[in-house]
Amino acid sequence: MAVYDRWHKSHPSPGEAKCSEHKRVPTAKHGQGMRWQVRYRNEKGEQRKRNFEKKADADRFDVTRRADEPRGEWIDPKLGQTRFQVYARTWMASRLHKPGTAMTYEGHLKNHVNPVFGLAPSSPYGLLLSIRPTSVQKWVKDLHVKGLAPHTVETVYVIFSSIMRGAVRDGMIRRSPCVDIRLPEPDKTTIRLLSPAEVIALYRAMRPDYAPLVLLGGAAGLRQGEALGLAVDRIDFAEGMLTVDQQAVVIDRRPTLAPPKTRASVRDVPIPAVLADALAEYTDRHKPEDVLFRTTRGNLVRRDYFNAGALKPAILAAGVPVDMTFHDLRHTFASTALAEGVPISEVSRWLGHESITTTVDLYGHLVPEASERARTALDNAFAAALGLT
Repeated sequence: MAVYDRWHKSHPSPGEAKCSEHKRVPTAKHGQGMRWQVRYRNEKGEQRKRNFEKKADADRFDVTRRADEPRGEWIDPKLGQTRFQVYARTWMASRLHKPGTAMTYEGHLKNHVNPVFGLAPSSPYGLLLSIRPTSVQKWVKDLHVKGLAPHTVETVYVIFSSIMRGAVRDGMIRRSPCVDIRLPEPDKTTIRLLSPAEVIALYRAMRPDYAPLVLLGGAAGLRQGEALGLAVDRIDFAEGMLTVDQQAVVIDRRPTLAPPKTRASVRDVPIPAVLADALAEYTDRHKPEDVLFRTTRGNLVRRDYFNAGALKPAILAAGVPVDMTFHDLRHTFASTALAEGVPISEVSRWLGHESITTTVDLYGHLVPEASERARTALDNAFAAALGLT
């Protein structure tokens, strides 16, 4: 028997007086707290107990526990009472995140997740078992209403839902509340394309100590962090290739070198003559020993410092679109290569995309001859079927 009557003795001594209400021998706890108690052991073999007002509720709990335990589906209710923020710290400590990713996750947890699902005294959702799908949906809506971009809302939600999946996997809760959650519609990616002449104008308007960065984006398709982390020994002028295997990221407010964004981001990229000449001139003048671009104090260049202090003034001086970003140079590289007939599979590899689908989704409409090739191929096929050839 696992359901006990806290108010009455199971084995009273002969002659003990009975209570007037239930006609049973009372315990010292008679009338105090909830009457019915279920005793059980958790997965570690430790004694646990839970009290109920009604015997039917206690019996139901005990029957469910006994049925689920042999199947390995028993969830100790005590574990579900773990604070979300406490479990989130455990989850974060177990992940194999890159330093930059870990810092991003910590920031989103601090700013957007913990104020609602963490230890905030005003939060009604502090316990893992108290978080419901409706609560999650309202939180997602509130993030969007207060101005977070759809992509940011999605990133924050993915972090939260991953933590809740971890709680299910660890047996803290039976199921995740992240079910049928609707996220805000993503903003359509705006691609600003520069002409080769505009890229050269921007290159010439840049400070000489940073000018080749423009061509690394516009003529080689490097991401900004990859360009800022490029080292001189990764450039093979004889073969006309450069190797991307590191990037500059900011961790704890300090720029540092780290692996690229993904495994596919480690790649070799061809160097066109305009970029090769610019890099050769730059290395001859500055004699870099490792990373090409550093501040006057010898530190790695932070992208925010570069954008505000070097790129923005050059944009204004060159007369290119004032709202362009460094990433638009990468878009320009892709569109220019495709327009000149480079296969999209090669462009995808040079960009370091994990899947060619990403490249097609972004730039497939920029392949000028694709539609004509399709029409010609289909015309030939159906002409043969009609006996016209």
